[in-house]
Amino acid sequence: METQMNVENIETKSEYMTLKVNGFFLHSKYDPQKESSLFAEKSYKPHFIHILFGYGLGYIADSLVQQFKYGETLIVIDPLLDSELIKVQNRHKEKGIKVYNSYSIQKLENLLEGKTKEYQRTIQVVCSPNYEKIFPEIYVNLLREVKSIQQNNEVNEATIRMFAEVWQKNFSENLISILENGNLSNLYQAYDYPVVVASGGPSLTKQLPLLKEIQENVIIIAAGSTINSLLAYGIEPDYVVSVDGGEANYNHFMDLELKKARLIFSAFNHPLIINSFENESYAFVASRDHFIQQYLHDKFNITIPKIVGGGTVAHYAFSIAQYISSGPVALIGQDLAYTNSKTHAISNKHEQEIDKNFMEKNRTFKTKGYYGDDVITSPVFYSMKTTFEQIIDIVPPKVPVYNCTEGGVYLKGFSQKSFAGFTDEFVEKKATIKNHISNETIPLKWDKVIKVLESEIQMYNKIKAQLNSGLQELTINKSNNTISQKTLIKLEKIDKKIAAYFKEVSMEYIVAPITTDVLRNFLEQENETNQEKYNRVYKQTKELYSRLIEATNQSQLYTKDVINRIIDEKLPRNEDLK
Repeated sequence: METQMNVENIETKSEYMTLKVNGFFLHSKYDPQKESSLFAEKSYKPHFIHILFGYGLGYIADSLVQQFKYGETLIVIDPLLDSELIKVQNRHKEKGIKVYNSYSIQKLENLLEGKTKEYQRTIQVVCSPNYEKIFPEIYVNLLREVKSIQQNNEVNEATIRMFAEVWQKNFSENLISILENGNLSNLYQAYDYPVVVASGGPSLTKQLPLLKEIQENVIIIAAGSTINSLLAYGIEPDYVVSVDGGEANYNHFMDLELKKARLIFSAFNHPLIINSFENESYAFVASRDHFIQQYLHDKFNITIPKIVGGGTVAHYAFSIAQYISSGPVALIGQDLAYTNSKTHAISNKHEQEIDKNFMEKNRTFKTKGYYGDDVITSPVFYSMKTTFEQIIDIVPPKVPVYNCTEGGVYLKGFSQKSFAGFTDEFVEKKATIKNHISNETIPLKWDKVIKVLESEIQMYNKIKAQLNSGLQELTINKSNNTISQKTLIKLEKIDKKIAAYFKEVSMEYIVAPITTDVLRNFLEQENETNQEKYNRVYKQTKELYSRLIEATNQSQLYTKDVINRIIDEKLPRNEDLK
């Protein structure tokens, strides 16, 4: 039952209005403006995202914005807006200050997306006076959501740092496979039958007997390494989705010889995995990798679909299931928890029992489970759970989707149904492909591909020349405590040329962590002297140019390797022409 809210507007001694809710003042009853200024001064943190819990009459929002020095982001949340017990002041509407009701908390990460800079990831939650007393449960929910977002950011950033160079290399090596295999668009809505997305959680083991029984009557998509658990039980899926670029992922596939299954792979997938599949394969790009999609279109006239995903291959498999079929989708093995004290299903190469040491190392904690009980999960698993919930919220499914795991975490927004119940309701006939477009591609002219790549080699040389010019300008700058206007003008021209050249190549994977580091590690400090500013800008620019030269050299080397492979593998040799 909702608590009744008694909201009173009261005039203060300073003639400003204040609010009193259920006996608690939201602002000073003497001087709300003076109080809010002092409160904001203590609450402000430079370069942080600020989330203000409690709007009231807007005094604290005003004062926080006045404190901002470096373009910080402010998001305001007030549960009193849930029932329109207060109104957003016109001055804030005019200034574009966003004020949301408490229902927005569950979409907080979406609200932050696009409103924050790439390097601006730390969050300061500011609770207005007495709001934690009036709305204790909502405040705790906000803190929990912010903690989850911070954990997601940590996981995502660690992944990018770990794999940035690998992804760059893999995309280059996958280019030949992408060009000659075609892409996932050939399977768009090719089926109208039920799809089962099998993931590798411990609960998959109990679902295998039924899955084997119906395997000829549904489309089975294996999420990455789950392939081994399926094969061990005599089930070869129709499709295997693979996105991981690391050696560990390749180890799951290196000894496999798949006769029936087809590979659906991301642009940065490990390039040798495709060798384990006899049938045709289909490429796609992650939704965030629009630059890869644009590059392939501009350079090779290929349009590859973007697929919504997240931190695990299962996210992509879920989206792909809806992309290729108009039938209902069942998730199985999607535990995202250590069901029965196990990490994975039987026959998964990563399967192991968890113990106290494992739990401490992985910072495990309890959360709501599939059946409403508490289950043990980890920050990484919880991040994946959150992403599933965001996907279904941002991109509502056009087909029925069900969590049929019967174990693990509770996935908010997903209807729950037993796997047997899903089978009884939807599985009726053998799944045969409809309107299937053969993965035929226009015969490639590899000599033209080589010309495109050779032009990129020259573009890399131009990029390095400009970067070296930038370093030279820093060196010859005459002053030791300021960068001259003349040097700044030259550096600006260099930066514009580099930006234009970058558009002609594909280096986003390897460049992303560099730009994040350079922006985050050299933030302007409060009360910075001219000498400190000079030292910061000088070191920042030097590090940026130096690291970009290394990244360009590496990317150029990968491109040269692709050219050599095409010459060795695709162009006719002299003896073949005799």
